[in-house]
Amino acid sequence: MASISANGTGQDPVSLFEGHRRQMIRDRMVVNITLLALFLAFLAWSVWISRFTPERLAAGLPRIFEYFGSVMPSLQWDVLFESRNEAGRFPPGSVGFWYNDFWKYLTLIWETILMALTATLIATGLAVILSFLAARNTTPAPWVGVAARRFLEFCRGVPEILFALILVFAVGIGPLAGVIAIVIHATGALGKLFSEVVENASMRPVDGIKAVGGDWFEQMRYGILPQVLPNYTSYALWRFEINVRASAVVGFVGAGGIGAELSHVISFFSDDRVTAVLLLIVLTVTAIDLLSERLRHALIGKEALK
Repeated sequence: MASISANGTGQDPVSLFEGHRRQMIRDRMVVNITLLALFLAFLAWSVWISRFTPERLAAGLPRIFEYFGSVMPSLQWDVLFESRNEAGRFPPGSVGFWYNDFWKYLTLIWETILMALTATLIATGLAVILSFLAARNTTPAPWVGVAARRFLEFCRGVPEILFALILVFAVGIGPLAGVIAIVIHATGALGKLFSEVVENASMRPVDGIKAVGGDWFEQMRYGILPQVLPNYTSYALWRFEINVRASAVVGFVGAGGIGAELSHVISFFSDDRVTAVLLLIVLTVTAIDLLSERLRHALIGKEALK
């Protein structure tokens, strides 16, 4: 006489488990195929909307090289390093003629760096405060956390250049509009990163401070901040790199920095001065990237980045 299984159905538990496992595999396969089909459909839709076709790329790619060919400097080896002549001008074809406005460009690049540095410092301070309010494990009240997260989403959801356009109209042309625009966007981006770091922090120090009567500010200051400070610093340095590039971009709408000069030479000259400004921007951003990378590694260690 066959024995009745423990589940009362007369079926072997192993057979039940295997059947359940096969069903789970089939369900997962259906979900994966559905998601893949949706992804391919949206990909095809986006390609059709953007007209991202090989024919269009093949037709447009040579124009890029044509443009850069038109703005490349006409350097001549025989006068490459010639100094100013009797009239006080560099001869055409020399490096001096190419970078005739070098000190002007250098001043504007320094202004761009100061804009990015100021914006990063202000945004970091604001993001630190908002991160404690937005993090789900440290927010003083659920509605405060929701409001802080929505505010951060708005700040990072609007591009810096759009903020700069509005602020140029409000406060006038100059670096102030660019700094405020970058502060708003960087606060939203850093606030999200900082809040995620806070949510991964250990709450044991907070519980200890709360047990001895510490208020919310003391819990954040002594329980959370020491844990997250290295990551905060690393993210702030990373954001400084981005803000240098953003400072150059917002200059296109009159918000100060080297971007304003780049917009000027592109609009009115279309000659080798475009290449001169672009080269200085690339070198500046590269140098800052390398320096901040070393600082980040020194602060949190290379092994923490793996």
